[in-house]
Amino acid sequence: MRKRNFTIIIFACLIGLMLPALPLQSQQLPFSTHYTFNRYNLDPAFAGAYDKAAIFLNYRRDWGNIAGSPQTYRINGFGQVYPGMYLGGEILADNTDIFNRIKANINYTYRLQMANDQFLSFAMGGSFYQSVIHFDQVNADLNDPLLKDLDRITGSNFNANFGLIYNWNQFHFGIGLPVLFRSKDTYNKGADAGFTFDRSFLMHASNRFALAELWRLQVFGVYQKTDNLPAVVDISATAFYDDAYHIGLMYRSSNALVFGLGGELIEGFVIGYSYEMGFGGVYNGSGGAHEISVGYRITTKNLTRFYDARNRKKAATPIRPLKPGPKPAEFNRR
Repeated sequence: MRKRNFTIIIFACLIGLMLPALPLQSQQLPFSTHYTFNRYNLDPAFAGAYDKAAIFLNYRRDWGNIAGSPQTYRINGFGQVYPGMYLGGEILADNTDIFNRIKANINYTYRLQMANDQFLSFAMGGSFYQSVIHFDQVNADLNDPLLKDLDRITGSNFNANFGLIYNWNQFHFGIGLPVLFRSKDTYNKGADAGFTFDRSFLMHASNRFALAELWRLQVFGVYQKTDNLPAVVDISATAFYDDAYHIGLMYRSSNALVFGLGGELIEGFVIGYSYEMGFGGVYNGSGGAHEISVGYRITTKNLTRFYDARNRKKAATPIRPLKPGPKPAEFNRR
C-alpha cells in the first residue's frame, strides 16, 4: 500500500515539474490557494468527495501595499439533492482599481461509484459575467473627447464549464474547462460592451497518505492554462493533524511562495488563512497577498476519513471485556 502511495505522489510531482514554469502570472479570473482544504473552490466535480454539503466565504487581497490592488470576495458551496447528485454554485466579485467583474455560477455534479473505493465525478454548469470599467474614476482630463459624457462601459455575457475527476481511495486526478467558450470583443461607446473571455484548461492531481498515527500529508499539483496567456503551475504539500488542523506550503510558477494554516474550530466550522509572497518583478514592495476563508461543512463519513477525527477515535477505542459472571452450576449426574 505504501509503495502504491509513493508511486502516485512521484508521478504527480513529475507531471508538475515537466509543465512550463513561467516568470509572470496572467489570469482572466482571480486565483485562490485555499483549494487545499476547500476543493470545490478549484473544481465543482469535487462536490460529494469529502462533504455531503458545504459553504465557504472567501476574501483575497493581492499586492496590499499598492493602491487599487485586486480584491476578491467569493461565496461558494453545494449540497446533496439526491444520492450521488449535487447542486452548487458560486458568486464572485473581483475589483481591481477601475475594473470590476461579478460572476454568478451554478453547477450540477454527478458522482458515480465504479468499484470499491473508486469513483468518477462529472460536473457541468453555466456562468453569468458582468464587467464594468469606471471611466469616472480615471485620473485624466474628463473633457477629453474619448471620455466626455462617458462615465463607464459595461458588458455581460454567459459561459459554461466542465469538470471530470477520477477518485481512488485518497488519490484524485481531474481535468476540466473552467471557461468553455471564447467570447468576442465588442466595445461601443455609451452602450453595453462584451469583454473577452478566452478558453481555459485545468488539470490537477492529489493524494493523501499517512505519516504517523495522527499525521497525514497531502500533495497537490495543479496546472492551469488560458489561451494566449502563460500557464500557471502550483505544487503544494499540506500536513494534517488529527484530520482537523493543517499547515502547508505551496510554490506557484509565477515565482510565488504561499504559506497557509487553518483548522476546524468546532464541529463543522472551518477557517483557513494564507500569505503569498513573490520574488522579483511586480512582487517587489507589493506587500504580498492575504487570503482568508471561513466555512461550514457536513461530512460524508461513509466515503472518507477526511475531517472525521472524532469518528475515527471512537472506532479505535478498544471495547472493554465484560466481567466474568458466575459459572453455571455443574450437572449432578447422581
